[in-house]
Amino acid sequence: MNCAGGWTTTGNRLGRTVGPVAPRNFRLCQPDSSDISAPILSRSAALLNLLLQDGTVDLELTCSVIALDPGLAFGTLQAANPEGNNSGIWQLPQAVVAAGCERLLLVVNRALKLESNYDLGTSMKLRQIYLRGLQRGCIAELLTNLLGNANPGQSYLAGLLFGLPEIFTLAKADGHHPSYDLNSAIPHCLLACTMPAPDASANPGPTVASVLLANELLEITEWRSPEFSRQLQSLVSSALWETWDGCNAHERCRLLEQGIKLGRWAAANAPRLSPWEFMTRLHRHKSWD
Repeated sequence: MNCAGGWTTTGNRLGRTVGPVAPRNFRLCQPDSSDISAPILSRSAALLNLLLQDGTVDLELTCSVIALDPGLAFGTLQAANPEGNNSGIWQLPQAVVAAGCERLLLVVNRALKLESNYDLGTSMKLRQIYLRGLQRGCIAELLTNLLGNANPGQSYLAGLLFGLPEIFTLAKADGHHPSYDLNSAIPHCLLACTMPAPDASANPGPTVASVLLANELLEITEWRSPEFSRQLQSLVSSALWETWDGCNAHERCRLLEQGIKLGRWAAANAPRLSPWEFMTRLHRHKSWD
């Protein structure tokens, strides 16, 4: 499975002794710290709590749960990259191991839950942003897989976390104050992807380009309408494609249509499938058809 960094088989187990806690160097472990991870879904919190209570933790299943929740993915990266750690861990399997069970449990238990800590309107908006982040990540990974020149797992995580500024803005407006220190909380290699410059002429690179294309593709809502054709053609001619050589207009159009199908598949199946089943189907050939 290669959704978010290429974790291996179900037989991989994360012992509870892996990733020892270092409270003096890790701000999430400080009892009086007000900087916590972004809000997470109650379903994600419950599933991850069950997995982490086991004596040995299944790495693949744990990563599957984390990879479907932008807030939980963000918290995991925070836990794996404490202040003073310049290694830039951004792949989920490595981040889970680096954080360790104790830190991950702390992240889950201290994080605000969308369904219980926000009013109904804010909760619904946040859920929409989270689902859109999942769609964006899946499409960005698809584009990177087919076009190359970048790591698909990085593209997935970058797409998943692209909406963090909007998430934090909504959370603050609702009276909550999750961590806003994105520069220190997210590994350096993801910073440009979560907050890219809108100017495509700046040669953003394949990872950022895949995320921006995925994001623009999600703006197209009326599929197969006259407006759809106009928007699609506009995206086909975007300068973002210049980061990949030899991708002609016909290929671009085909890739974008694949992305639309995958985005729709992700939106329809993420709420009903278990995280590990979703990830398994996602990486089967044409799982969205």
